Amino acid sequence: MNISIRKTPILLALGFCGALAVGTLSCLSTEDEKTEDTGTVDTGSPSSSTEICDDGVDNDGDSYVDCDDWDCDYDPACAETNCTDGIDNDGDGSTDCCDSDCASDTTCQGDGSDENTEAACSDCLDNDLDGYTDCDDFDCEDFCPGETDCDDGIDNDGDGYTDCDDWDCEDDPACGGSGAETDCDDGIDNDGDGYTDCDDWDCEDDPACSVPEEGSDPDDCADGIDNDGDGYTDCDDYSCAYNMDASACSREGDDPRDCGDGLDNDGDGYLDCKDYGCAWVKACGGNNEIEWDDASCSDGYDNDLDGYTDCDDFSCLYTSSVTVCD
Repeated sequence: MNISIRKTPILLALGFCGALAVGTLSCLSTEDEKTEDTGTVDTGSPSSSTEICDDGVDNDGDSYVDCDDWDCDYDPACAETNCTDGIDNDGDGSTDCCDSDCASDTTCQGDGSDENTEAACSDCLDNDLDGYTDCDDFDCEDFCPGETDCDDGIDNDGDGYTDCDDWDCEDDPACGGSGAETDCDDGIDNDGDGYTDCDDWDCEDDPACSVPEEGSDPDDCADGIDNDGDGYTDCDDYSCAYNMDASACSREGDDPRDCGDGLDNDGDGYLDCKDYGCAWVKACGGNNEIEWDDASCSDGYDNDLDGYTDCDDFSCLYTSSVTVCD
């Protein structure tokens, strides 16, 4: 006869669990109190099996098999093995450089070229090395039309979001919106989204909302007006401060003699050779070459040795007479 004792007073009295003359004393935990003693130990639910990633079996019972199971994400059996063969080697729907497995492959690295053509915006490469690829890159905006139909059940722009789940459909009537802002200078919130005219993102590219930068006309840099409405006026605005055509905004290094006079001529807190504006001056280690005309802003060299090349150099980007960086 087996005796099952579930109450602690007897245990306390005995002080241990052991064999009694009348039979066997079985000690059960509180979790076992609801069950009869069967002479076996409850070890809990069985541990899950590990997913084997190439046997065609759902080993761990989570309803995902082999490479469809997240457990296999980093398994060699589920990797894109060749990033240039035009084949979806791992069968995950992404081929070559479009597969994240190829992100570190040398053939899938950008080369620093522009990412603003239809071809460059669909090659799965971060061509301009800014950290954004294809339609995730703002430079590709004109080549990535977005979700074109908001009630067809198709992810038209291939961004992983379909119909009303895609932000492109936010204003679409099919998704409860009232349409886009149809007139960007009528003073009316046409689509009822709380934003009127140029305050509405729908009007971002509308000519009515296009404001030229401060300094697009060098004379604007001395008129005391914040012409582009960005909160900075005249020479406090980068588009004037680095506009070499704006004579009203003096810069350290405009005159090479400024770079050795002991004065902070442009008031930016940096004197003489410690100011990037003097980097081009020979006395500061430069080569007396400037970088603020079409030729020097498109030759692939950091002519003024300030650490920035061509259109990445503010003096190229903001100088009015430079046209290659428009």
